[in-house]
Amino acid sequence: MPLHNAVVKNFILGGYGRRETPVPFPNTEVKPTAANGTLPKWHGRVGRRRGLFYIQLTMLFQDIKSLSNEELRKFLSDNGHKPYRAEQIRVWLFKLMKQTYEGLNVPAELCELLERSFRIKSLNEEIKMESSDGTIKWLYKTADNLPVETVMIPTETRASVCVSTQSGCAMDCKFCRTGRMGLNRSLEAGEILEQVINVYRYFGDAGERTVTNVIFMGMGEPLANYNRLMKAVRAMLAPQPDGLGMSARGITISSVGLVPAIRKLADENLPVTFALSLHAPDDGLRDELIPVNSRWKVDEALDAARYYFEKTGRRVSIEYALIKDMNDHPWRADLLAEKLNERGRGWVHVNPIPLNPTPGSIWTASERDVTDEFVRRLEDAGIPTTLRDTRGKEIDGACGQLAASE
Repeated sequence: MPLHNAVVKNFILGGYGRRETPVPFPNTEVKPTAANGTLPKWHGRVGRRRGLFYIQLTMLFQDIKSLSNEELRKFLSDNGHKPYRAEQIRVWLFKLMKQTYEGLNVPAELCELLERSFRIKSLNEEIKMESSDGTIKWLYKTADNLPVETVMIPTETRASVCVSTQSGCAMDCKFCRTGRMGLNRSLEAGEILEQVINVYRYFGDAGERTVTNVIFMGMGEPLANYNRLMKAVRAMLAPQPDGLGMSARGITISSVGLVPAIRKLADENLPVTFALSLHAPDDGLRDELIPVNSRWKVDEALDAARYYFEKTGRRVSIEYALIKDMNDHPWRADLLAEKLNERGRGWVHVNPIPLNPTPGSIWTASERDVTDEFVRRLEDAGIPTTLRDTRGKEIDGACGQLAASE
């Protein structure tokens, strides 16, 4: 389905000045409008092609799913329409999960206003890949042609969706393929929500499975896109038809350790699960693996995680990718257990996972006997520990592998 409400222009910088080249885009007969109270947003990128530097500017209209119920009601009222129409629109979006305005049971002039003001579909499916274990990965392109990947991990009756919050990532974690991409931009709340809605739509009416878990461990650092993330989460939790009606206990938000944002998340008092991507218990190694550790150290990140538990009562998960001869030493298992136990008992659970392979990486997963010893030491210290299964490796859909690969 073609995307709409986007206008793309390239400004190519050559040796003899500058020329402007409009780039055609599907269904872009769009006029800028301020009907929703704000002008469309321009997103810019700088690139180089065939020896020429270029600046690409994309004007994006907001995704209607990014609006809260209150914002949608205000938009309707400000434009001379009955606020109760918001309920009809949100049924269309979050219960019927429609991705076109065609058939929406509102007056024609309102439908035209919505089409002029908001996108209803933001992600265009480029590739769908399925692993032998049932895991499915989708590669989408946004309206401004940026890559976004989503992964669905099924069980017999349920499904978990690994969702991206950014196209690319700025955290530059050395073992993560997404981090090596760099950051394109943060996603809108509607673009985040659409990834989950697309999985609901994939299952359709068959009823074989339903989405029970949403895991914010896809592309990007979720807490670096805090406001849009929270808007999407609140829409997921809101009862239908105002939202998707999901359980907070089925939602996991991860972070590499943005300490102020972790504490802010704790103060939201939402009983979602928080996962800290730690990967090393000592600052010397973590500074090397995860550059943001140079700003917020291991102890600061663990203190923030403990604060999250105290505020919400929800046990925190510690994610730990086991890398051969790098962070899998027995003494590091002992140090991790010591640091966690210093902050009390019963507040944390550790999830070691063998490092998933990525092209160009010099690192590999720990050997099985080393992994078993690491887990044993944690458990002997009284730390609840579960060795995570790796799903979707063969389609580059496992943890740390997302990089818009085809």
